[in-house]
Amino acid sequence: MGTSIDAIWQLDRNRLRRHVDRLCLIDREAFGEQAWGRDSFCRLLPGKFQLSRIALHNSIPIGYLIGSRYDSKWSHIHRIVVASSFHRKGIATRLLERFEDACLAVEIAELTLESLVTRDAANAFYERTGFTRVSGGRLVEYLERKGKTEMKHRYVGPSDQGDVIVYGKRLA
Repeated sequence: MGTSIDAIWQLDRNRLRRHVDRLCLIDREAFGEQAWGRDSFCRLLPGKFQLSRIALHNSIPIGYLIGSRYDSKWSHIHRIVVASSFHRKGIATRLLERFEDACLAVEIAELTLESLVTRDAANAFYERTGFTRVSGGRLVEYLERKGKTEMKHRYVGPSDQGDVIVYGKRLA
């Protein structure tokens, strides 16, 4: 785990405001045309500022995890990204561990996330850290309850971004 990082911090509103441009650059490096812009990072989601995390090195963002609370016991990870120059140094694992700690502190017992089938390294990481492939049906139900039916096609068939895998994990 050779690279020293300052810390994993809660990604609250102030840190987000201060670092959003750097987060956009990291996201663009990871996702290219599907990268988030400022509005995606700043979108209000239940529990987002309580649960999300940011990794800093020399006070500069090198990774982040954006999560939100879908209901009282369930959280969804929207993004977990580390700048490529910091890959394979344990940073994503530390982000995930701090996120899980925050979830447990508010009695969240289940996590979900989605990934494209083509993201081999990310999918191997999710499986190494205890995530298993699950049905996307629960995400479809959530989206329908929220009136976001235009997004549900991602979990019931091919997506314009590629085939999606849904992962789930139960916390202790």
